[in-house]
Amino acid sequence: MVADGVVLIGAGGHARVLADALHLLGLAGRAVVLDARPELCGTRLLGIPVAGGDELLPRMRSEGFTQFFVAVGGVRAFGLRRRLFEAAVQAGLAPGVLRHPASVVAESAVLGPGSQVLAGAIVNACAEIGENVILNSGSIVEHDCRIGADVHIAPRACLAGGVRVGRQVHIGAGATICENLEIGDRAIVGAGAVVIRDVPPEAVVAGVPAKAIRRSGS
Repeated sequence: MVADGVVLIGAGGHARVLADALHLLGLAGRAVVLDARPELCGTRLLGIPVAGGDELLPRMRSEGFTQFFVAVGGVRAFGLRRRLFEAAVQAGLAPGVLRHPASVVAESAVLGPGSQVLAGAIVNACAEIGENVILNSGSIVEHDCRIGADVHIAPRACLAGGVRVGRQVHIGAGATICENLEIGDRAIVGAGAVVIRDVPPEAVVAGVPAKAIRRSGS
């Protein structure tokens, strides 16, 4: 769970979702937002103050903030999410685990540091979620799945039992991954895709059934 003094890193759309969750958890009054855009300094994000940019991370712990969440989403944001995660850890902050009150997490599931389980998301029995992972609204991670670090599973995506997802993968909104498949590192699965075979690392796949259309670095 989340302790006192929470730092949200980022002030965009995904940050608003996390801010709303902090309100529901009763933690918004002990939170602060950091964002690199100077014009946002002094403003508020759903009532939570924006104190400045991430250059303030090294002083956050001395000001009573102990935990953080990387509040950045986006299809290709995994590199930025990793850099921010590591910068916050280096600054002495601990990655929290956020569970929205309307999410369902099995007792046998494991949630990694910095993971975010949002409204309506389901994490079923014996699933393992890596660090800095977003399980967005209404997503489903079924039994025995293994999710690597920095993955974003978008709203209403569904992973059937036994799926293995590598690091820094984006699974688009409404996509379906059939049981026991493997999604390679830094792959992107398009919104609404139905994946019926393994996806190689760095592949971008889309369609029904999903087919490779390019590499994620291109």
